[in-house]
Amino acid sequence: MNRQQLTDWLRDYLADLLDVTPEQVGTDIPLEYLGVDSATTLVLSADLSARTGRETRPGEILDHPTIERLAAHLSGSDEPAQVG
Repeated sequence: MNRQQLTDWLRDYLADLLDVTPEQVGTDIPLEYLGVDSATTLVLSADLSARTGRETRPGEILDHPTIERLAAHLSGSDEPAQVG
């Protein structure tokens, strides 16, 4: 998956998991502020591993605490997103 696909998937996934609309899930807001706790992190890491075909450890989620940063890391593009 590329960076944008991961961003979109994470946003939709977290919106569903947290029972909110995707528009309520800011991609630059720390996941903990969105309500992601340790249990959610474990589930998310397992689902990301299955979705991407590569092991995603819970620590990677903690080290990259926003959707933007996590998608960049998992896609191999740790550069900030270009705006505009």
